[in-house]
Amino acid sequence: MPHWDWLIIALVLAIAWLAPGLGERWFHSLESCFSRIAARRTAAIALIFFSTIALRLALLPLIPVPVPGVADEFSYLLMGDTFAHGRLANPTHPLWVSFETFHINMFPTYSSMYPPAQGFVLLLGHFLGHPWIGVLLSNAAMCAALVWMLQAWIPARWAFLGGVIAILKFGLLSYWMTVRPGSCSPMTIPAS
Repeated sequence: MPHWDWLIIALVLAIAWLAPGLGERWFHSLESCFSRIAARRTAAIALIFFSTIALRLALLPLIPVPVPGVADEFSYLLMGDTFAHGRLANPTHPLWVSFETFHINMFPTYSSMYPPAQGFVLLLGHFLGHPWIGVLLSNAAMCAALVWMLQAWIPARWAFLGGVIAILKFGLLSYWMTVRPGSCSPMTIPAS
């Protein structure tokens, strides 16, 4: 952490120590608003789902749509592209030995080595304009499902807080939603 980060932390701790009730009214009104939303279980789930999408789209100018950079990401894109062309697998290339790569089966068919669920998510995104849209929707669905599951276990306001934390941890800045340095352009296969 740079040295100025420690100064900010020290300043926040000093304010909390010297004036502990500084934002009490503001935080109380915020908590009561969120408690009313959390009491309506279906509305809380929908709010978490759409908030994940809206917040990530709002961050697009700062954090653009990620491009694949790791071998397994290309394998998932190959699977989504294969499904988009109406196939379950592609024919083996005549020179497949020269094009062998990680996470992609070359023989007996040219296909991804992974189970098909992620490929269908990318296919959904492909139909909506970009494979990443499918990732965005599945990430929002994960945050909403987390709230739904927590609602059966803990009080509704805590379940809603768990959904907000999931948005902050996984929905906005997780490995799957952000750009990594050294990424390269997406791979597509020609239509046959």
